[in-house]
Amino acid sequence: MFNRFVWQYIFAFIFIVYVLVSYSAYDELVANIIRFVGFCCVIVGVIGRLYATIFIGGMKNEGTDGTHFIDYGAYSLCRNPLYFFSFIAFIGLVALKAQLSLIIIAVIFYLWVYHYTIKGEENFLRSKFGSKYEEFLAKTSRFFPKFKDFYVPYEIKMRPEFFHKELMRSINWFFGAFALLLVEILHQGEFLPNLLKVY
Repeated sequence: MFNRFVWQYIFAFIFIVYVLVSYSAYDELVANIIRFVGFCCVIVGVIGRLYATIFIGGMKNEGTDGTHFIDYGAYSLCRNPLYFFSFIAFIGLVALKAQLSLIIIAVIFYLWVYHYTIKGEENFLRSKFGSKYEEFLAKTSRFFPKFKDFYVPYEIKMRPEFFHKELMRSINWFFGAFALLLVEILHQGEFLPNLLKVY
């Protein structure tokens, strides 16, 4: 079974080392615009994850009662909104380095890792929910949101404990963002080595 966490840890280690020795080759105006857009992406990603958690928190594999999966709200936009909004936030974090080449590598890496993760989860849910899930697969986008079938019921079942956990987890995204911005400031002041200047 594909284990995304192994690849995430490998990427994180390489990324941290790279962050400490590299700096953007763009002029400061362009670099700061890229960083601003990146930080906005982090905010959008965090808000999106919170929104998706309202519908799925604690019910990812079992649905509301073990017989129905979640197919409304964020899950009527696409089948994997948590992964999609994590993608937005992740690319936002990487963009704080203001290096287009690094952003491209991060996009390819994320989509590769989560392609196999999503395929494995789909096989599990297909075996659990059968033809109903097959219909969901056919009509709902796998990853990128589509609004044509967006639907939110009047009432939903929600587990606040899991929303609270996600709210606390969202702090990590902003901690990571501010840590990266601090590293960039240290590079600007040459307190960290600028061994690589990369576009």
